[in-house]
Amino acid sequence: MLSITKIKRTKSKTHKKVIPVQERTGLYLIVEPQPKNCKRFEGRMRYPRGRKGKTQYISLGVFDEKKNDPKQVLNKWEEIKEWSIKNDLTPQLFFENKGLDRTSKNISLKELIDLFSKHYQKTIVERTWISRRNRLKQILDYFGHDLPIKNFEMQNGGRTLVLDMQRHWEATGRYDQAGRLRTLLKQLFNFAMDQALMPEGQNPATRKPMTEGVGHIPKSNPTIDWNEVPEFLNLLHENKSNTSILVQLATQMHLMIGVRSSAVVRMEWNWIDEENQLIRIPASTEGLKRKLKFRNDKNYDHLIPITPEINQILEILRVINGYQKYVFKSPEGKNFIHLSPESINSHIQKLLGQGRLTAHGWRDVLVTAGQEVGRFPRDIILRQIGHTEHKQGSSGAYDNTVFLPERRDFMKWWTKSLVDQGLKIGGVN
Repeated sequence: MLSITKIKRTKSKTHKKVIPVQERTGLYLIVEPQPKNCKRFEGRMRYPRGRKGKTQYISLGVFDEKKNDPKQVLNKWEEIKEWSIKNDLTPQLFFENKGLDRTSKNISLKELIDLFSKHYQKTIVERTWISRRNRLKQILDYFGHDLPIKNFEMQNGGRTLVLDMQRHWEATGRYDQAGRLRTLLKQLFNFAMDQALMPEGQNPATRKPMTEGVGHIPKSNPTIDWNEVPEFLNLLHENKSNTSILVQLATQMHLMIGVRSSAVVRMEWNWIDEENQLIRIPASTEGLKRKLKFRNDKNYDHLIPITPEINQILEILRVINGYQKYVFKSPEGKNFIHLSPESINSHIQKLLGQGRLTAHGWRDVLVTAGQEVGRFPRDIILRQIGHTEHKQGSSGAYDNTVFLPERRDFMKWWTKSLVDQGLKIGGVN
C-alpha cells in the first residue's frame, strides 16, 4: 500500500500524476501539478461489470494524514465496490443513497401500467401502441395484476423476477420477445421513478443481461437473388392461385416502388401529382415509419418519381378505382376500406411458398441489385425506399436534401429492368 510518507513526498511540476494506492484495487492517488499541488483519492471501476462496462470515476476526498489516509480510503472504497456489485447499481449512488431507505408507493403492477399507458400512448403512433399494449398485457398475464411494484425493486429481488420472466419466454424459443419485454419493463419502471412511484436506482430491468439472446440465431426476412427474379415474375404473371387483379396490381406496384406494403395499399389518388410526375406519400402514412413528432412535417413526406411503367399500372387502376379515394379500394374489405396490408405478402407467399421471399424481403432485392447491377449509390436507393438516415443525428436536422433527379434516374432504370426481367403489367394475359 502507498505509504503516508511517500504521499507527502510526491509532487508534480508539469503534469497530473496517477499513482495506485494498492495494486488491483482500482484506488488511485491523483497528484495535481503545481501551484495547486492537490493530492486526492479516486476510485475507478467498470459499471456494468465486465469489458463492456464504462469506467466510473468516484471522488474519495483530499488526502489528510489524520482524517483521510490511504487505509481509511481503501476501506471505504472496498465498501463502495461491494455495495455496487451486490445491488447492481452504479457506484455514484452509494453517496446519494437514493432509494435504499425508501420504498415504492403502495400500488400494484396493473395500476402502474394503467398510468404508464396513458402517457406512453401519446408518444408513439397507433400501430406501435397496439403492439406495446399487447406486450404490456403479456407482462400482466405473467406477473399477475396485483403484484406490488415494490417487489420489483433491486433491493427486494426484482432483478430475479425480470430474469425469470426472460427465461420463461426464451424456453419457448421466443428470444426476441424476451428482450422486447425486458426493454418495455425498463421503460415502465423508468416512468415509475420519474413519477416518484419507485425510488431512484431500483429499476430491475435497466441493464441488459449477458445471457439475453445467447443461443438465438436471428432470422432475417427471406429474399431471393437477382437471377431468381425472372422465375418469380413468371409465377406472378401466371397467377395460378387466381388472386384478384387488384392484389396483382398492388404487388406489381410494390415491386416497382419498394416502400413497405402497408403504405402501398393505403395510396390515395390525391397523392399523385401528374404535372410533376410524382407520388407524394404523406409522412403520417402508416408504413413509412416516421416518428410521431415528424408526422406533420412535409420534409418527411416520401416522394416517388413516376415512370412509364408505374403509369401503366395507374392507368389500369383508374379504370377500376379512379372514382374512389383509395387507389387500392377493396370491395371485399372487412377490416380495411382498402386492401389489407397483408395481402401483398400473402400473395408472394402463395406464389413462391413459405420461406423463399416476403414483401419486406423484396426490398433487399431492390437495394442489392440497385447497387450491384445498376451501379447506383446506396444513399439514393435507401432514400427511394423510404429511409431517412440522412436526417438523423445533429446534422440531420438541417439536411433537407431530396436528390430527386438522381432518384428519378434510379426509378427509370429499376422499373424498366423489372419489365426486362419478365414483369408483365396487369392481370393474366
